[in-house]
Amino acid sequence: MKAGQNSDELLVRRFNEGDTTALKKIYDMYFTHLYYFAYRITQHAAEAEDIAVVTLEILLRRNTDFVTMNNIKAFLFITVRNKCLKYLDAVKRHRQSEQELSTLSDEKDDYVLAQMVRSEFLMEVYREIECLPPVRKNVFKLFYIDGLDSQAIARKLKMTPAAVYNNKLKALKQLRNVLIDKKLLPFIAGLFCIRKLFTD
Repeated sequence: MKAGQNSDELLVRRFNEGDTTALKKIYDMYFTHLYYFAYRITQHAAEAEDIAVVTLEILLRRNTDFVTMNNIKAFLFITVRNKCLKYLDAVKRHRQSEQELSTLSDEKDDYVLAQMVRSEFLMEVYREIECLPPVRKNVFKLFYIDGLDSQAIARKLKMTPAAVYNNKLKALKQLRNVLIDKKLLPFIAGLFCIRKLFTD
């Protein structure tokens, strides 16, 4: 890696060059988030998957057009948003007049924006979880994502319940500090809110 060049810059450069590994990495990096984003808007799993796949295929065909990871991210979410709105318009056109669609437009845009913000936030949270030390990461995922209790985690990881508890607290504190430093989490409203992010 060249001096001053971070991992995102290197990945984008390789992506621009058509490197197969970079293409696959960016596809895998964004597919789940785009699917989740599209599903929250359309409430239709098959359509959400199609939208995510088609959007990523467009990105891969235009791999030379993007300078930064933020360019890629913006393109992906805007494209998915537009495709979801087009799908919703097509569905509603069967049931509603032009006037009713116009009335719904502002509310729909607000909802889409809220889901985009949520998806962006979750993407950053998952990225930071992967940066936790291995034991803390495993404990955090098992507790907050898989929903296991401390006793079950202790058995699964062959740890004492006290060690599970300590690693859970350290992981949460580390994650919270990083998110606050990045101004992604203006406040922490207790453990319940963190768990709710993963279970809604």
